[in-house]
Amino acid sequence: MRPFERLRYLARASGEDAETLLEEAADCLAGFGDDPMGVVIACRRLLAYHPTVTQLWSWCAQLLGAPRPAEGASAAWRDWRSDTTPARLAGALPFPHEEPVAVLGWPDVVRDGLAERIDLELLAVRNRYDDSLLSRRLRVSVQSVRVIDEMEIAVLEPSHLLVAPVATGGGTILVAPGTEALVATAREAGAAIWLVVPLGLALPARLLEAMDRAARNEIDEDELPYVEWTGPRFDAVIGPDGIGEPSVLNHRADCAAAPELLRLG
Repeated sequence: MRPFERLRYLARASGEDAETLLEEAADCLAGFGDDPMGVVIACRRLLAYHPTVTQLWSWCAQLLGAPRPAEGASAAWRDWRSDTTPARLAGALPFPHEEPVAVLGWPDVVRDGLAERIDLELLAVRNRYDDSLLSRRLRVSVQSVRVIDEMEIAVLEPSHLLVAPVATGGGTILVAPGTEALVATAREAGAAIWLVVPLGLALPARLLEAMDRAARNEIDEDELPYVEWTGPRFDAVIGPDGIGEPSVLNHRADCAAAPELLRLG
């Protein structure tokens, strides 16, 4: 399949399976070789159809800044596959750990990081905004995970609540709708709130703004899969460098702000 034919297929693919989408995108973008204009067009078209897949923004910015775009696409894929955030998360939680650990939804970074932590009692907190996605993720999980509602947090008293954002940038944090209420409930129950930010979710502030504009051009306001976190703060950040203070997100950026993407939307 020629690169532009494959691009049309990817542009219309579902963005729910991020790993498959990113793998296919890396291979597709590498197929443009070192044609700068072709790569720019391909990146802009993919992002127009998948404006809320944050890692895709990070990848496109990375390969557009590479001396050779084809190599940049391959490097972005390798970096993402070798992200150390899951291992950092597994090592940050005390071992052995007797209290339950709650997770908002069941993001890939938590699934991968805690796969070998058989000592943990894991609670996946249902969010009414992504209930169907949670069910699909749990069906392919190897861990034994108990699904609970928000109100059960107060009874079960988890030691931690793990939250993976949609995106961060320049101190702004975008999370799934309903997250702030869940966080407030967990904090009242005594849980430590950890934000888990794997590689590719921390954008430069200007690129995050471009992503938000593109998303709002394609999606109705009340159907956006994120809101800005303005409520109760979190206690720590887990990322590729391990556990850190919340302030690390004010300056962390996993890619440069590619000028070719700032005008998108």
